[in-house]
Amino acid sequence: MEIVNDLNKITVNYDEDDVRWVSCFCGNVCKKSLIPHMKKEHPEKWESWRLDFVRLREKGWSYKRIMWKYRAIFSWSIIDREIRKVVQEGKAVLSPKKRRNSAQWNPNIPLEKTSIWDFTKRGDWAVHSSDYRGNWAPQIPRNLILKYTTEKDLVFDPFVGGGTSIIEAYLLNRKSIGMDINAQSIQFSKDKIREMNIYSQKNGHSLSSECQPIIIQGDAHDSILELENFDIYEGDVDLICGHPPYLNSIIYTNQKQDLSTLKDVKEFCEKLGKISEKLFQLLKNDGICGILIGDVRQGSNIIPLGFDVMNEFLDRGFTLMDTIIKIQHNDTSTEFYKNKELPFCLLKHEYLFLFKK
Repeated sequence: MEIVNDLNKITVNYDEDDVRWVSCFCGNVCKKSLIPHMKKEHPEKWESWRLDFVRLREKGWSYKRIMWKYRAIFSWSIIDREIRKVVQEGKAVLSPKKRRNSAQWNPNIPLEKTSIWDFTKRGDWAVHSSDYRGNWAPQIPRNLILKYTTEKDLVFDPFVGGGTSIIEAYLLNRKSIGMDINAQSIQFSKDKIREMNIYSQKNGHSLSSECQPIIIQGDAHDSILELENFDIYEGDVDLICGHPPYLNSIIYTNQKQDLSTLKDVKEFCEKLGKISEKLFQLLKNDGICGILIGDVRQGSNIIPLGFDVMNEFLDRGFTLMDTIIKIQHNDTSTEFYKNKELPFCLLKHEYLFLFKK
């Protein structure tokens, strides 16, 4: 009860320059992060919160649910980082997650046949979860992999995030490479693949050793150089599955090269455009590149990020084969605003652009 009361006294606000300010329950106002203040002025409270993160995670709560209990003053990545630290420090134990039954290992779901994709429930088979904030539903890469590749083909995800694409490729006997600039993403994805291997051995599921995913920490802009270390060269990739950040809607790292740190649309699109040049070179002739991207709102105005990104890919030599509207469900910002009177419509869609080389 004490934790809840304290949290109810905390507020998060943004000024006209979109700078984040957090007001502590003691009245102190902190720029961007509350953590340094908590460690210095309220160490016992901060420690109780860290232990609570582990307790809730052990209880089965998702990172997203924990984040919203704590009024979004901490991001999911901070919560995950602190949970790992608490466990490493020996202050708490986090039991291995119980996996779902084997019948849900590799479901036979129907392929989408229209330009509207609407998954009311996010796929949760095999080791998929929504723990990595911002990762896409596994139905998306599954559809792309089954439609545009055959077994042993090579799938590349330059923004691997929580590993969704490479999990699907592994399940479907495709070779895959996942890359991300975020070290936490790399560790998360490796943990997922390790969990797949352990679970498949225990339950008699077949996973091809030839299709064991390769997971690389690196900047997608340098993807060709990175992949050459694994004997992957220009024209070797059959399918690209990419879900880049939507500007700085979710900030993953503090690295300057990270797309998620960019607020300026022009700078973001220029960098993603340069990445698309590398992706074009990696892709085989007639290969497919699927990019999921959404628009963003700044103030009361829409930034047409989806179409800006589409044009960057078209300018680099790709042709547009399909534009798919993917309906959004359970978006936390939509849930936050849905009961408020607003002069604009809440965003509830994303674009899945299918480009062809």
